[in-house]
Amino acid sequence: MTERTCKMNKDLKDFQNWIEKMKNDADDWVIYLIYQSKKNGKTYSGAMRWLNKNKPELPGKFTAAPSEVVANVVRSIYEEAIIKVKNEGLDREVDNDD
Repeated sequence: MTERTCKMNKDLKDFQNWIEKMKNDADDWVIYLIYQSKKNGKTYSGAMRWLNKNKPELPGKFTAAPSEVVANVVRSIYEEAIIKVKNEGLDREVDNDD
């Protein structure tokens, strides 16, 4: 095995580790965004508005370039947080004193 081949294998392993770390970190970011949205939004609907306001936009023309795909992953993390906040709000018991 040449030095160049060994270097390429190391780089590929680093890349695979990076992909795995990104997958694991995505769940942590969802939890963080839920926390921040409820703190900043004060209500469940406010939290959802905060998440939608801060969710990055996609470019008008999507060509699936790596940077656009990463932006889409970030948007998916926001979407997951929105769904969880919505479900948490909908699952709350009704206050019969209202």
